[in-house]
Amino acid sequence: MANVMEKGLFLEDLRAKIQANGEVVALFQPLSLAQLQWQPEPKEWNILQCFDHLNLTHDYYTPKIEAALAAPQPVLLRDVYQPSFWGRIYMYFSFNPKYSFPAAAEIAPDTAVTLDATTFNHYLARQETFLDFLERVADIDLTHTRIPIARGVNFNLGDCLKVLAYHDALHISQAQRVLASAREHNV
Repeated sequence: MANVMEKGLFLEDLRAKIQANGEVVALFQPLSLAQLQWQPEPKEWNILQCFDHLNLTHDYYTPKIEAALAAPQPVLLRDVYQPSFWGRIYMYFSFNPKYSFPAAAEIAPDTAVTLDATTFNHYLARQETFLDFLERVADIDLTHTRIPIARGVNFNLGDCLKVLAYHDALHISQAQRVLASAREHNV
């Protein structure tokens, strides 16, 4: 069994990732609106758009996770996490810096909407929900609890949790690069 991880270690890793993501948010909160809305290039996201994308991604996954938690698969023989076939493929391409894909329409920030610093509050609230999910999965089989993601594509519950935490870190790093670029341009 490839990529099998003991559930406690897996959840500990996700908690650490969520904490680190939340700590970075504190670095963005005192920035000016001009810095938060500055774009390196016209089609690249600004800092607030990065976080709006994360909020939309959590909004997409949260009802799916809630539905899985309402009808959980109890832990079977081993209390572990192992990526599903589709989860492994998705994570390989999504978390590999060699690949870049446009965001799906339902999770892409609306560039016509003017965002403000409340976007961070929304993100932090979603992180609290995410931490609650980690508490609620204690007696649930992360590998065998299936979640439909798209037509013909199912992740397991562990995949969804990992995708959220690591996807957040990916776009928070993107926001940090945007900030560095803004500072280079004296914004």
